Amino acid sequence: MMGKRDNQMSFSDCWLKGRIPEDSYWHKVRIWTLNHLEEEIFEPLFSNYGRSSVPPVYTFVGILVQFEKGYSDREFEGESRFDDRVKYAITAPRDFTGIDAVTMHDHRARFFKTEVGLKIFAQTIAQAKEAGLFSEENLNVVDTFMVWGAAAKQDTYTLLYQGIKMVLKFAAFHERAEEVKAVLKRDDYHLDRKKPQIDWEDKGEKQKLLQSLVKDALALVSHLKSGCSLPQDLANVCDLLEKVALQDVNIDDNGNVSMINGTAKDRIISVHDSDMRHGHKTTSKKSDGYKSEIITGGEKAKVILGIEVDSANTPDGTHLGDLIDDVQDMGQPINKIYGDCAYSKWEEIEKREQEDHIEFCVKVPSPSNSKGFFCKDQFTIDLKEGTVTCPNGHTKEFDTQKIEKREKVLVKFSSKLCSNCPMKEQCTRSTTGRTININPYEDRLQKQREYQRTPEFKKDYAKRPNVERIIAHLTRHGGRAARYIGKAKVKWQMIMVAINHNIKAITGCKLPQPA
Repeated sequence: MMGKRDNQMSFSDCWLKGRIPEDSYWHKVRIWTLNHLEEEIFEPLFSNYGRSSVPPVYTFVGILVQFEKGYSDREFEGESRFDDRVKYAITAPRDFTGIDAVTMHDHRARFFKTEVGLKIFAQTIAQAKEAGLFSEENLNVVDTFMVWGAAAKQDTYTLLYQGIKMVLKFAAFHERAEEVKAVLKRDDYHLDRKKPQIDWEDKGEKQKLLQSLVKDALALVSHLKSGCSLPQDLANVCDLLEKVALQDVNIDDNGNVSMINGTAKDRIISVHDSDMRHGHKTTSKKSDGYKSEIITGGEKAKVILGIEVDSANTPDGTHLGDLIDDVQDMGQPINKIYGDCAYSKWEEIEKREQEDHIEFCVKVPSPSNSKGFFCKDQFTIDLKEGTVTCPNGHTKEFDTQKIEKREKVLVKFSSKLCSNCPMKEQCTRSTTGRTININPYEDRLQKQREYQRTPEFKKDYAKRPNVERIIAHLTRHGGRAARYIGKAKVKWQMIMVAINHNIKAITGCKLPQPA
């Protein structure tokens, strides 16, 4: 049965009056909780019978405090017992005995399974409107940031070994342990180790180990899938093991296994969190885990209006349309959106301009050539005449109707023309001639690049960095590292972090400046 908070102050609570600064995080969260967080929203999570639980208001706000201060469940258990500021923030009386780690885990599991977090997040946006944080200068900005995964990144050998052990564990649960062991060649999967112990300096031993693990993995999956339909949990781990067994290796016609060169596309990096991926925000900033995408609003983009989470290898800007839809579904109008180069998604931009009359201020990246040859912008592309002229003055024609239909155009200079060109060494090494790809939205790109050079654009685009300040606060207070396994739970974490941020914006809490 759901326990309810007692807002009546005791004699010991009076001791705190005036001792917690009104501009502190603790006081602001308490005021928001008392004024805006209704207990009724948690009632569907609990039975109407049995002993009363710790009030879920305490645990929900306690999770916000955890993200703000970086407490683990065990650390929060001690803080909720002995730190008057924590008790004050979660609106508990001063003689409250605290929230143990088991209760925090239980209540959090209940929150995971419902949309209570999304509902409260939507409420903070409505409360921000009431607080006057939206005006005619509403600033909508989109951006992404990396979120480190909670699981450890695993090499190929560990992935295979742990994946096989995971399938064996699920098979044992469904009473098929002895049956599946008979198809395996190795007999060390019952041992408590991350991967087999071999001489890792010996290439022969590594090759032999790889061969045995891959064959055992595929044999195990084949055996389980060859029979009757599998329970969903066992089928899921079998699919995962099959992907892991094949993603990093080549198998020739004789059944010999060899490691591939490079990294497989969309490579699974952990069997414990199969949603994690290799990713990077820039070429120098690499991260393993997830990528979070946000849209902000209000004066100076103070309020977070929407948030999405995906694997770290997902391109920036993937969820632009989803974020716009989420904001509009809440009844919040969007007049203009600011974004960096990742958001020059012209198909989505044209769609939103026409359907929703949204204006976009995004930056178009300058053309580049990683091999050091002439860049695309050094060729003259005339969209009206349908011609492309190379730096040496040679001209090729293309069909302008394809651009009008938003189709990609490939312009190819002949091998004969390029082989005799004095500028060939600066242009291409291809024996078939230089190729120029014309974007389906080349007219928009040309127009935008021209506009980017104007003082008007530079002044307008200068509003976009407001989102960097917001992201700095999110990553300092629970948004940088995932605490949980799986994309769904990581998104829940990001929603909680966004709620915490919006609370501070609503209550006017002074946020610390990022280092």
